[in-house]
Amino acid sequence: MKLEETMHPVLRQRAEPERRVLPLWPERWCVLFGDRQRPLWLPPGGYRFQVRCLRYFISNPYKALYARVLLGVNALAPGAGVLPELRLPRAMRSLLSFELPVSGPWRAAIQIGTAGPYQKASVLLTSAQGEGLALAKVAMTQSADPMVRAEAKWLRELAGLRPLAGQVPRLVTEGATLSGRRYLVTTLAPGTGQSSALTAAHARFLEALGRARLDSQSFGSSPCFRYLDQTLAQLAACAPREALTALREALDDCVLHLAGWCGPFVIAQGDFAPWNIRVHRQGIFVFDWEYARTGANPLADVFNFLLMPRAVSGRAISIRFLAAAIRRAAALARQLYPEWSWRTRVVAALALAYLLEVIAHYCLANQCVDQADPVIRSYWRLMEERSAWMGTT
Repeated sequence: MKLEETMHPVLRQRAEPERRVLPLWPERWCVLFGDRQRPLWLPPGGYRFQVRCLRYFISNPYKALYARVLLGVNALAPGAGVLPELRLPRAMRSLLSFELPVSGPWRAAIQIGTAGPYQKASVLLTSAQGEGLALAKVAMTQSADPMVRAEAKWLRELAGLRPLAGQVPRLVTEGATLSGRRYLVTTLAPGTGQSSALTAAHARFLEALGRARLDSQSFGSSPCFRYLDQTLAQLAACAPREALTALREALDDCVLHLAGWCGPFVIAQGDFAPWNIRVHRQGIFVFDWEYARTGANPLADVFNFLLMPRAVSGRAISIRFLAAAIRRAAALARQLYPEWSWRTRVVAALALAYLLEVIAHYCLANQCVDQADPVIRSYWRLMEERSAWMGTT
């Protein structure tokens, strides 16, 4: 993706008069991965500082090595144009100007989120040596403001849940930038490690989160069903009739397969995936709470962790892979919530409910059924082929 495209929603905004509000950003930035989604802006110069910032944004060891090589070559030959430099537009300075709760001296690195209606910027506030102090999240479009508000609300609620102490960010402050966009500032994870494995620490976290606010009821009367029903109704304005019919039929199958079953409906983080989790000796630390919900599918976070990384990467999710994920989710459900029945038929129906929820969310965000999106394409195919895996898992 072109660097200009990621900034397009921002550049349309009217620039505000400059005021002395912290942070006062430098005019020029070194742009890493500027030709892809989620470009990373680093202050030019200071190779050691730039490399220290990488660990907060890039967890893949191969990508991190590639980034270090690019930064090293750029430091040795700054005039060679290895990495582009960006002059910060006045509109962007207004967007990224907000009161800082962290006393200086400090520096910053910025990652621009995926372009779209919910685009946000993540601003890492560091010491002069590159040690992380706090993380700010800034809405880059008006439609992203509710997401930032929702996350701030959830962080305030989670702060009162003692079993989750030290495992979620602490909200430091929130407010509006000079341009009126919402922002929040949170504490950082105690470590920068990441794992693609669903460990015992992940299970302990999900149990603490799920049991913090749990209601036992049938699927048809649950907030989970109502959310799906209402979301599909909202899709009527942007999805073809055939697509809506297919989604409704899949929801009907969920109701049919879960008839007579009563189970727990819980708090779900909503985007429980390796990139939103940091692993350390004491357990895990989970951030990005903008999609959290109460009364949610009790296995949605588990399925998201197992399936979403593969879908996002564009790799196909075979029926065999999904069947293995369903068996893994069933075993974990029996461990987390042994009071309820977790027959394979029930877990498979909850997997279908999870697929529907993600499809509906992506379609609403895109305002269409975009089969070019790797997540929609992969999950839609699984939904269409449900007769093959709901009866054989």
